[in-house]
Amino acid sequence: QHFPKYHAPHLRHGETVKDQFDELKPKCLSQCHSWLMEYNECVTRISMRTDGKGDCKGQYEELSQCQDHCIAHELFGHLK
Repeated sequence: QHFPKYHAPHLRHGETVKDQFDELKPKCLSQCHSWLMEYNECVTRISMRTDGKGDCKGQYEELSQCQDHCIAHELFGHLK
């Protein structure tokens, strides 16, 4: 199999490549506000426990999946 060589984009001196992912992440986080609220409530509940048990992995995974889903749909519109 032959794979083409990767050629970095041509940039002017001092110019940097903007990562669209970094720009879309906060926007998509706001669209997933219900999962964010659920995660934050879990963190508050867990931090108040004195026995050290419990975690918020499930809520974090749901929040991440929501955000990734949003980013995936938005990101392909920015690709050339």
